[in-house]
Amino acid sequence: MMLIKNFKGSAQQRGAVLITGIIFLVVVTMVVLAVLRSGTLEEKMARNARDRQVALQAAESVLRDAEATFSGPPFDPYDPSAFTSACTNGYCFKPTASATWQTIDWSSTALTRTFALAGSQITGLNTQPRYIVEIIVPPVKGSSVGQCENGLAKVTARGVGNGNAASLVQSTVRFKVFTNICDF
Repeated sequence: MMLIKNFKGSAQQRGAVLITGIIFLVVVTMVVLAVLRSGTLEEKMARNARDRQVALQAAESVLRDAEATFSGPPFDPYDPSAFTSACTNGYCFKPTASATWQTIDWSSTALTRTFALAGSQITGLNTQPRYIVEIIVPPVKGSSVGQCENGLAKVTARGVGNGNAASLVQSTVRFKVFTNICDF
């Protein structure tokens, strides 16, 4: 008889435990989804930060490579015909209004330069960094016969990470024509 009484008592319950359990599961599911969404957002932020750093380091790498080329042609001996207002081959003469680092097509291999040696290229990048050299002040004949005064150039380098983050770095270089003849 006792067994029937207990069985009869449970039949009178209205399902309060079931409703409480479902509400608890919905709350736990919402918390898990919020944590998952936050983790995904943080992963995207970390990937973008890494991509920006790769772009910056690529730009700095090609900038240093460009600065190393100032000891040879067309800087020494200085060849003013190598520098044009159209930035042919990455050598620009900066007139008042023309193509500069702000307006140049960085994907053009005819207007920009990259590493001097193919072995210097950065592996793992979709796009190799590129640079241009703008002559700000060309070398001029000095007061001494045949001596040249220093020239001033701006090197602008652009690196692109694999997620298309781009970084521009610039340096200003004073270059000296080491040949004692200033015949340009």
